[in-house]
This record gives sequence, C-alpha cells and structure tokens, in this order.
Amino acid sequence: MKRKIRSNGYTEEAVWENLNQNLPIYCLSDSVIPQYAWEDGKPTDKIVAYKAGFTQEGAEYFQVKFPKEVKLPKYLSMVNFDNITAYQTRYDVYFKADGVKEVK
Repeated sequence: MKRKIRSNGYTEEAVWENLNQNLPIYCLSDSVIPQYAWEDGKPTDKIVAYKAGFTQEGAEYFQVKFPKEVKLPKYLSMVNFDNITAYQTRYDVYFKADGVKEVK
C-alpha cells in the first residue's frame, strides 16, 4: 500500500489511510504485551504501555499500543477501539488507542 508521509504526529486520519473503515477488525492476541522504559540503552522494570495484535481483511497484521493494561476480548473476536490514532513514517505505521471492546 502506498503511504503518504506526514510529520504532524498521531492522527485519526492516518488510521483510515491504512485500514478500511468499512471492514471489521479482529483481535489476534490473547494477552497484552508490556512495553518497558529504557534508560542508558537498557530496559528497566518500569512498564510504560501495553501492546496487542490485530488484523483486518486486506491489511497486514498490526499492533496497537495502549497506555494502560486492557482486557482483551477472546481470540478472533471482532473489535472496536476507543480513540484510535496512528503515526506514519516512511515505512511503518504505529497505532495507539485508549481501549478496545468486542463488537457483538
């Protein structure tokens, strides 16, 4: 997929340039992965965020970062995100959201 390079940080617009707003998103993780702070080139014991994996038809596997630990729905559940945004670099897209919930 061709990506437009933007330098204005995380935006909701960047999410929908990389995902299809009309297709469901599925949870591929059964637990969140803690992300640790680094100091002097070494990891510390301080957890700064959590990540989990998701997918959508026609899109590559992607991870979403959460500021606090979230309870993930069951594996392969259809999900929606609270306040999802994305940041695009030349080759990568980074997603973050405040929360995730199962679509019933």
